[in-house]
Amino acid sequence: MNLSLMNLLSEFLDSCEVATDRRQLMSAVEHVTGQLGIDHFAAAFVPLAHERLDSYFIWEHWPRAWYERYLKLNYFHFDPVVSAVRRSGQSIIWSQSLQMPRLSTKSKRIMEEARDFGLVDGLTIPLHSRTGIDGVFSVAGNRSKLSRGEVTLLEIIASRAHGHLLQAERKAERAHDEAMITKTESQCLTWCAEGKTDREIAALTGRSPRTIQAHIQNLQRKFGATNRAQLIAEAFRRGVQR
Repeated sequence: MNLSLMNLLSEFLDSCEVATDRRQLMSAVEHVTGQLGIDHFAAAFVPLAHERLDSYFIWEHWPRAWYERYLKLNYFHFDPVVSAVRRSGQSIIWSQSLQMPRLSTKSKRIMEEARDFGLVDGLTIPLHSRTGIDGVFSVAGNRSKLSRGEVTLLEIIASRAHGHLLQAERKAERAHDEAMITKTESQCLTWCAEGKTDREIAALTGRSPRTIQAHIQNLQRKFGATNRAQLIAEAFRRGVQR
């Protein structure tokens, strides 16, 4: 990666550190793509086979007419680029990786229509999580072939932006969980995690066993748990209990 690309990466990482919401993160990504002469980008989580893409977009700066058509016709599940990325687990440069004669009629039509909307060539990058490919990040436009350094830069940016977004959402989730738990419920959760019974917690907190049982049931409802073991496990997973 040359010095100019390294400087661009450094700027992006600095912007990432101070970004407080999705809009600011998207702006940082757009700055990089703009400097590279790339017109459009989009990122989305991967929906299940029976689901539509509509609610899975992370962010997008796609041509509006193409974005609306892509969603309306549910192209995601037939997109040959997405299929190639999910199959290989690696980034795909459209023109280098897709052999048009081998594509299905519908896949060919998707790629041909994309060109009509100004997406002549592009790069699609897998977004990985601990369980596999979590989503995809694509850039596209009319510019000439991306260099290896530019591909590497975009892969780093996609990965970092995705990780930053997930981290921010986890923090928001924990803050919400902590805000919705009362002080008494927090005490009950702590004693519950230490293996205390309702009667023991009641004696420790100066409340009746029935009151403690009600608090535990409220906690289970808030955390979507069906028993104490699930409650404790979920509290630790969300970082509410440490």
